Amino acid sequence: MADFYYTDANRQPAGPIPLEEIRAMHERGELAEGALIAEVGADNWQEASAFFGAGPSPAGAPSMAPPVSPGAIPKNDRFEALAGWSFGLGLASWACIAILPAIPGVILGHMALSRMKRDGNSNGAAKVLASIGLVASYLNLAIIPLFVFLGLGFGLLSAFVP
Repeated sequence: MADFYYTDANRQPAGPIPLEEIRAMHERGELAEGALIAEVGADNWQEASAFFGAGPSPAGAPSMAPPVSPGAIPKNDRFEALAGWSFGLGLASWACIAILPAIPGVILGHMALSRMKRDGNSNGAAKVLASIGLVASYLNLAIIPLFVFLGLGFGLLSAFVP
């Protein structure tokens, strides 16, 4: 038997669960009034009362669709820990004015973003943290050698100027 999604009292999709479970919930009165159901993979939603034969929805009642279709429910929206590490190392590279934390910050930032892309992870906070960690680490890797070059240049210049 096919699995179905249903909407809860907040009109948020829940499931998927087998049709028999939704039917039992409907018979026990556990579904919210005007709850919608849809088969997994389908884009059309139908009122549970009409689907199970309790009659069509009242005339003039607004047809409310759930906020997302069953196929759009995120499968993987967890926080990627490597993004946090990249962010922390990127900031540490600036706090310490050192290249050492910037190198793993770049590596972990790229690993986090590629894992999220591969897994279809849409966690916005993790993407932002990984991006900030990458930018901070790359800037540190670019600016520290410039400071070293300028420091050596001025140091050598001061040695020759009385």
